[in-house]
Amino acid sequence: MECKLELSVFRFDAKTDFLPYYKKHFITIDRSLTLNDLLLKIKAEDVSFDYPKGDLAALKINGKALFSNVSIDGLINSFGKSLTLEPLSTKRVIKDMIINTDDFYQRFDLLDAFVDGKDRPLYAHYIIYYYASSVLDLLENYQGDALFAFAYDMIQKHPERKREILEVIANDQSGIFLHVRLCTKIYPCGAEVEKKITELKNDVMKHRPFLNPLVEKFSHHLDLL
Repeated sequence: MECKLELSVFRFDAKTDFLPYYKKHFITIDRSLTLNDLLLKIKAEDVSFDYPKGDLAALKINGKALFSNVSIDGLINSFGKSLTLEPLSTKRVIKDMIINTDDFYQRFDLLDAFVDGKDRPLYAHYIIYYYASSVLDLLENYQGDALFAFAYDMIQKHPERKREILEVIANDQSGIFLHVRLCTKIYPCGAEVEKKITELKNDVMKHRPFLNPLVEKFSHHLDLL
């Protein structure tokens, strides 16, 4: 079944533009198709439009981070027929929906010494969790929710490195205790990632693997329960 969507599409070219703007599109599309198909239709109307491709291509719709393989039907059921399309980070735009992701992959380096280099593609699957966090807007060196979810996976794979991994992510200036729930920032809601992060917080407080004032504060509170 076809439907008509009203789109506000973020546009910016770092090479030529001084300020970003939003361009209107009214596109009719079959609800059984995907966001990737919708992006192709936008491109057909404006050949200068660009967006990320591939299995992990992602952007934001109506403020929520998602992968572009999601269904149009699901988007309409969740957001309606008026959609605002933006890149994962408006601060890091290269061209329209394409951003510079160097900061995301730099966070992987925090655990690089404790994991297998072959695990890097797994980390990449958490990209929307990194850019969805409102903490990142306030703290540029925030380690990121993607790193925490990845850290959980790596502890399961490399349990002998658990202490070292926990020590990294429990940094009181940029680590896991600064996390804010992401359910309203992700589509669909990232309940599994939230569960991993909660378990990691409990692990840090339980094992107290190193001296950290913030962790000690949480641990003391836990002891009193």
